[in-house]
Amino acid sequence: MIAGGCAALAWGAVGAHIGGALPAGATVGAGALVGGAFAGALTAGVVNPGLGWFGPAVSRGADDAPLVSLTFDDGPHPDSTPALLDALRKAGAKATFFVLADRAARYPELLRAIAAEHEVGLHGLGHHPWLTFWSIGRGAAELSEALRQLDGLGASDVRWYRPPFGVTSPRLVRASARAGLTTIWCSLRTHDGTLADRGRLRRRCAEARPGDILLLHEGPGRPAADAMGAILGDLSARGLRSVTVGALLNP
Repeated sequence: MIAGGCAALAWGAVGAHIGGALPAGATVGAGALVGGAFAGALTAGVVNPGLGWFGPAVSRGADDAPLVSLTFDDGPHPDSTPALLDALRKAGAKATFFVLADRAARYPELLRAIAAEHEVGLHGLGHHPWLTFWSIGRGAAELSEALRQLDGLGASDVRWYRPPFGVTSPRLVRASARAGLTTIWCSLRTHDGTLADRGRLRRRCAEARPGDILLLHEGPGRPAADAMGAILGDLSARGLRSVTVGALLNP
């Protein structure tokens, strides 16, 4: 429901950005058909950044090495971060954590623990979709402020940005680039944001193939922390190893 609402907001932003008025002679029926197709196409691009319709968004790495990248959104959080770090450490695996700056400010020790062993990406100053229709300058300023805060808390050289809800627009992609960030999406979306079933999450992750970027979530009620040991074991049994997004894209 939230993602759908954000997609609608972003659709409006995209429409305002690129236009889309019907020709003056178009009938109402034709307008409805064209408008429906236009809305459907825009929505697909809005909620699937990896399509790259509104600008570059990296969704996977090369498939010529037995590597994947586990990525975690919405942290850090005491209900999940310590358990995830422990499971990754035991498996000798690496990951990328797309953190929220406001949450990192509440749990700076967890941010530093992530940065000491893994890669930190930016998920936003806060978890909202407004960059999809803010001006490029305002969006870039917010992302730059988030980077400044993360640097002050102990996470420097942050290069990647994943938009909240996976909702994007031309303005957001350009704002990300202006802030010096590369927009990252995924090639395997686990849907664990609404799925609290450990077994189903494990089976979904078992579908990973070389080069995949897997999207998981942190926080209360999310199954990733409990399932991570088993997920990493499954990957290892198939000859796959989790690395950071940076290592996946630049092996």
